[in-house]
Amino acid sequence: MSAEHVERMRLRYRPEDLFELVSDVRRYPDFIKLITAMRVTRDAVVDGVGELDAEARVRYKFVREGFTTRVMLDAPSFAIDVTYLSGPFHELANRWRFHRLEDGSTLVDFWIRYGFKNPVLQMLLDGSRTRAIRYLIGAFEAEAAKRFEPVGDPDLDYTEALKRIPTPEASA
Repeated sequence: MSAEHVERMRLRYRPEDLFELVSDVRRYPDFIKLITAMRVTRDAVVDGVGELDAEARVRYKFVREGFTTRVMLDAPSFAIDVTYLSGPFHELANRWRFHRLEDGSTLVDFWIRYGFKNPVLQMLLDGSRTRAIRYLIGAFEAEAAKRFEPVGDPDLDYTEALKRIPTPEASA
């Protein structure tokens, strides 16, 4: 059985910066503590467009697993799509979209669908799914704060922009 999760948030960083951060998979072990190792096995990315394959090693409590994904990057569109190649999942896909707001900040859409082959692993993650995804997104937010200067108005009312930008469910 697969599970799905959608997050939409505004971050006060430029879409270019956030795209750079999320596409920099080699550095994930530096700021996502659950990822103990990352190795890019194929890199066909030129000027922020193309594909790379990455093997990740993860550790959570008593579970240690590895998996391989294909990461498709499209810098001009501020889009990142990840598909599953091998490992403990029967399904894994995620999608990042970075939408520029009028003050230069970014509306981030994050979507993930996953399902483990092992029902015990599925139950383990299902029990803490929201917390696990918030941890992951929080790690990216914290790293963005270390790497980039904030932009935009802290009190920006972006309700009109939300009406123009399709919801993540509609684009998934």
